[in-house]
Amino acid sequence: MPDLLQSLLAVTGVGLLLGAGLPALYALSIHFLSPGEDGSAPAGGRRVLGWIFLAIVFIAVIAALLLIARERIEYISGWDPYPFL
Repeated sequence: MPDLLQSLLAVTGVGLLLGAGLPALYALSIHFLSPGEDGSAPAGGRRVLGWIFLAIVFIAVIAALLLIARERIEYISGWDPYPFL
């Protein structure tokens, strides 16, 4: 029974992370990269944080696409993007 509960918590955690976490990071990146109230461009820490959040989302999307197309990529090019799976 503890193994079942541990597995359930792991699946729930990953589901929350990917299901709600990535859209939240994207929304935060848009918030931090949007112009200020006076119309000025974001500067300093807001700009850097916005680009970091956007890069995390971009990397996650690319990783998911590589995972989905893994077998086709390996068939065509011989390269396995996830050799550990």
